[in-house]
Amino acid sequence: MNLLIVSSPTGGHFYPAIEVAKKLVYDFEKIIFVIQKNTKFIKIIKKEIVENNIVIEEIETAKFLRKNPLSIIKFFIFFIFSFFRSIIIFLRYRPDIIFSTGGYTSLPVVISSKLMSFNIPVVIHEQNCSFSMTNKVLKFFAKYICLGFEIKRGKNYFYTGNPLREKFYFPLDKEKIYKELNFNPEIFTILIFGGSQGAKSINDAVLKILKYNSEKFKDVQIMHITGFSDFDRIKKEYEGLTLSYIIFPYYQEIEKLYTVSNLVIARAGAMTISELIHFKKPAILIPLPTAAELHQNLNAEFLKRYSCVEVIYQRKNWEEKLCKKIIEFINNRELLYKMSLGYKDILKPKTSIEKVIKNIYTTKN
Repeated sequence: MNLLIVSSPTGGHFYPAIEVAKKLVYDFEKIIFVIQKNTKFIKIIKKEIVENNIVIEEIETAKFLRKNPLSIIKFFIFFIFSFFRSIIIFLRYRPDIIFSTGGYTSLPVVISSKLMSFNIPVVIHEQNCSFSMTNKVLKFFAKYICLGFEIKRGKNYFYTGNPLREKFYFPLDKEKIYKELNFNPEIFTILIFGGSQGAKSINDAVLKILKYNSEKFKDVQIMHITGFSDFDRIKKEYEGLTLSYIIFPYYQEIEKLYTVSNLVIARAGAMTISELIHFKKPAILIPLPTAAELHQNLNAEFLKRYSCVEVIYQRKNWEEKLCKKIIEFINNRELLYKMSLGYKDILKPKTSIEKVIKNIYTTKN
């Protein structure tokens, strides 16, 4: 039997897809991993997927930007091309099951597969606390729907959580990580990032805070993941600061940074939420204001209900609020400890995506 996995080109989509592929590698003759063509993360994906029976196929799709009429035209033109490309991939490999982690790349692949074989079982995964526009469409084609958070119940819905990278579960040596980073274990350490794409507004806000409050951050260590597009600019800005820092455009071993951080400042993507739960890290979350269906707001509020995080929205005076909150946490580690305890009350998933897929595999055989 063959399994086709389709993912969109963001870490929140392709990392869960990669982990599912790895866990099912011995259960299928071939796994076809379909991803957006020319994604800047293709090297990372190829490095993660090295098994001989996993093949990578690329299709070219375009993102649907609802506020931009020209992008809608572009989306439909690319959709037609990707739809027929998806049919070619389907005929080449004849998959028996389709698994989708959502996003715009998934739409033509799932729809064309159902057209080619109406009875083919489709499993989709929604990572966030609300359904994306793509998954609102794809759930009508799905046999089973896996949920990153328990947002809906029903006979074909399964609360599986979001699959984290396998290496997150390996024990890590804190002292060794501090040495690698050339950091002091006794000094308050902050991890800042904006998801796999980076976040310019967070980058700018943090730099402004550090510049104008340098005295209050003299005994703080900063780990900042800027995103590829903003790295050179942010690197130059940091060079003028007199504090202990290390910056990256992207960091594939983020589990190390989580391990040594006292506080995390980040967007509220689904994988970030799941990683915070896993590492039990107190955080300040700044949801992306343009996120579809405001799903990052819902993700952030989910953790806020357990008192694990503070949420700051990008509204009037948000940078000042962020500055005050960071300084409050630097001066009150007991507060951070209490926040980390809130994670123990979050319900664990009842099953896993690979078990849901294996159940179909077993039934078909």
